[in-house]
Amino acid sequence: MERRRFLKVALATSVGPFLIPAGASAQGAPFETIGLYCSLPTDLPPKDSNTYDFFKACGYNYLEFCEAGFRYRPDLLPDYYEQMSHAVNLAHEKGFRVGIVLLAGMEQWKGPGKIGYAGTFSTIDQPKLAERLVHLRREVSLLKNADAFIVIPGDPGGDPKGRTTLNDCITFCRHVQDIVKEEAPGASFSVNLWGVAEWEGFPSAFSLRFWQQEANLSRRLVSSDLLGLNCGVAFPLHNYYRPLTLALYSKAGIQPDPYPTLSDIQRLRTRGVKPLLGWPYFLVDEADEGYMSPNNVESGGQSSAETRYIRALVDTGHRIGLDGLVANAIFFQAESLNIYAFGQMCRSDLSPGQVLDKYAGFIADEKSRASLGGILRYIENNSNWQNSFPVSYRLRELDVPQIDSASAALKLLAQVKPCERPAIPLLEGPTVYLGRLKRRLEAIAAGKIGGVSNDLNN
Repeated sequence: MERRRFLKVALATSVGPFLIPAGASAQGAPFETIGLYCSLPTDLPPKDSNTYDFFKACGYNYLEFCEAGFRYRPDLLPDYYEQMSHAVNLAHEKGFRVGIVLLAGMEQWKGPGKIGYAGTFSTIDQPKLAERLVHLRREVSLLKNADAFIVIPGDPGGDPKGRTTLNDCITFCRHVQDIVKEEAPGASFSVNLWGVAEWEGFPSAFSLRFWQQEANLSRRLVSSDLLGLNCGVAFPLHNYYRPLTLALYSKAGIQPDPYPTLSDIQRLRTRGVKPLLGWPYFLVDEADEGYMSPNNVESGGQSSAETRYIRALVDTGHRIGLDGLVANAIFFQAESLNIYAFGQMCRSDLSPGQVLDKYAGFIADEKSRASLGGILRYIENNSNWQNSFPVSYRLRELDVPQIDSASAALKLLAQVKPCERPAIPLLEGPTVYLGRLKRRLEAIAAGKIGGVSNDLNN
């Protein structure tokens, strides 16, 4: 595959909203909140204390768990919430603050199976809305040992027939905010603007309208009196970094609408809104968004490296004045490098190369860690993430003069010796992780480097 070299992260570009102007300094003090969304609706939070030790070593101080009681038959909910509450306590013992993510438009599963999916509902259906709010009250009450509750009103949200308005969304969020105030008065409350575009007209996420509407509705929602001293906000940052979003703008020949900007954040800060977080869901873990192919869901987990893009987005977060960032992780073991990179870069101005070399030192012995650092650079240069971007948005490849092919990288990997005593607690031993890298290089050698799963870039 022909390789292309593009602008460095530190250089300005007319089409890359996630890049910073040449000479500008985006790095300040470490973020106040360095978070990881580490429990999806399909999974209970991690039970292994070693997992939390790894997150701590990476630099995280905040974890988010998704509440998924809607998937359980009602008679099983007491046990479910006992397990969730135990996970919150375990995270607290390890020194983390914990946020509980509440999804909006979910119907309660009622059987006959133990676990299932009843689908979504329209929030203008008042009886179903009332039922959902009853469940949310129970959930908040049983998880009131958490430090924060975050409502995601979209995905799913609104009305699939397009009959809701942003005012309906704000009303729903107020209901949840009231529940949190009453049932968990010691916890903070925030609105995550993920999927807010679904509340007016229900556009497809594969349409440019969705992403333009996300920015427009976000501006309108944050300008309402919902946000303030008692309500923070999390921004998905899609128009800054997400390949699907940027591909749609690129195809239409339209500049992205980066939101929020520094002035947006400053206005919210004068109103006392806190926290002001970024929530870049797709960057750390190559999750299934129906656009990138292959992704981690298709492959069952593949070890990647996106340190250049993580560095660029973290710098953007500093530049626009966010209080912190929350990454996402599904495949912990496969994406342990990116999890580490995100936490470390949120705490320091480490460069991509420095992070890759540090992580190589945890995996390889002293004599072969430099070789592994080069292999990790080669894997990053051939990442699915990079290849899913329109060409004009890709960042310059890392220099790897000693490795010019996947076969050369595989030959060098065979000489890497695992570190016997890693300096940080790892999720799996160095030998196992080296096996993951071998499989990734074999995929690259076979031409399975990734790209888009549709014709958006054609």
